[in-house]
Amino acid sequence: MAKDDHPHEHRDVGRTLGHYAADFLTNWRDFDGTFGTKMRLLARNRARAFSVGKGCCGHPGEPGC
Repeated sequence: MAKDDHPHEHRDVGRTLGHYAADFLTNWRDFDGTFGTKMRLLARNRARAFSVGKGCCGHPGEPGC
């Protein structure tokens, strides 16, 4: 998958906190993994999203993205 080639938009094109919350809940609910795996991915993906400054970690569909 190319950089920025994923199904959701980035913060800089008008996404609201509600959009991020909906994505977060959907990714958490739909991801097939244990609670521990989801927590690990959540921490990794949020850290990456903050470090690149886009609000997106580049792992669509995973918890925390």
